[in-house]
Amino acid sequence: MTNIVVEHRWREHNKDEAFKVVGSIVDMAKNSKLPAGFTLKSINVIGEENRAVCNWEAPSVNDMKDLLKKVNPPTKHEVFEAQKIF
Repeated sequence: MTNIVVEHRWREHNKDEAFKVVGSIVDMAKNSKLPAGFTLKSINVIGEENRAVCNWEAPSVNDMKDLLKKVNPPTKHEVFEAQKIF
């Protein structure tokens, strides 16, 4: 498994749609309905910045990017492999 950080940014007019997607992903995580191999570790929203940082465990960065393409959130996003130090 790979520790992955996804940084999302959205425009103010997309905020409601972005949070709708977040809500559905959280529901999927709570109900164990995420695709096999994916675990949502945290979502941190920086509201004043219209930004969120999500921490995932996933098979690979490419698999995470493929999942994002399928979900198609109304955000611009960057995906990073991260090494947890603490």
